Amino acid sequence: MPAGLFSDAWAAAWAAEINASAAYRAAGARWESAFVLVMEADPILGVPAQRSVYVDLAQGECRAGRSAAADDLERAAYVLRAPAAVWKQVLGGDLEPVGAVLIGLMELSRGSLISLAPHVPAAKELLSAAARVETAFPEGWA
Repeated sequence: MPAGLFSDAWAAAWAAEINASAAYRAAGARWESAFVLVMEADPILGVPAQRSVYVDLAQGECRAGRSAAADDLERAAYVLRAPAAVWKQVLGGDLEPVGAVLIGLMELSRGSLISLAPHVPAAKELLSAAARVETAFPEGWA
């Protein structure tokens, strides 16, 4: 059954998808970090409030995936934030996330591109895994 986008169940399914990915295991083998994705509210797209999810990553595996708590936004090494419309494009495969950050459509609001640079292949695999999660999208995304 599809999980609601950026819900606790969706984050758990994302973690499972990360752990099932040989590509992520290889790309993330030298990376240990916490990563939060934030979707800004957009009532037109059916997202009335901000949503965020957290993953705890260690040497090619995901130790946890859940809805992000306020503490996670303060402590995670990386927080990637974007409007719902941008996430729709990224998860639909219509927008490459690194390019979206570089042109200002997505914001790396915590962490730096310089520290993330060695892990870009792993970060891309994280978002590829997110796009593979069976998702119940908000009504406005039709």
